[in-house]
Amino acid sequence: MKRFHKYLLAMLLPLTVLMVRPLTPAAVLLFGQEVRLSTEPVDPRDLFRGDYVTLRFSIEQFDERLLSDEDYLRLAALSGRLTRAENTFGAPPVYVYATLEPGEGGIWSPVRMSLSPPGAGVYLRAQAMRAAGRAIRLDLGDYLRRWYVRENTGRELEDAARKGNLVGVVKVWRGRPVLTSLEVPE
Repeated sequence: MKRFHKYLLAMLLPLTVLMVRPLTPAAVLLFGQEVRLSTEPVDPRDLFRGDYVTLRFSIEQFDERLLSDEDYLRLAALSGRLTRAENTFGAPPVYVYATLEPGEGGIWSPVRMSLSPPGAGVYLRAQAMRAAGRAIRLDLGDYLRRWYVRENTGRELEDAARKGNLVGVVKVWRGRPVLTSLEVPE
């Protein structure tokens, strides 16, 4: 009987590991709060997957004025641990938590940033990455990078983003975001 348990455990362990990855976005979609974030375009086409829009959100621009003096000094001390945006291997990640509040036109924007999760409210957890020189960029994670669209509609969305007319509808739960749709406001 003990052998059976070992085989069962050997079968369930890899399955469990595989199932954890899709559970995070499912939990965010189920329990998350919907927010709208302004976007910036990158490019619209992949030969193998069809049309998509690679997104960059305005919130990814790090604003050090939103950090407290104490967190700013802590981040300066940790800045040697920040990895380059192109190379995410090496140093352990440094996370920044951006507290969001709704603003003009229903677009949510950060009002505070800290190196520890806020106790309440809607917030995003982002990895601080070193961009060009000493600049810091926030990486919001895999679930906000690409949005696949119907064939021949990617360019329309990219043009709307260039004009500043594209909004990402995002569900956020415990700092983890998942993009649910893109909208072109009227």
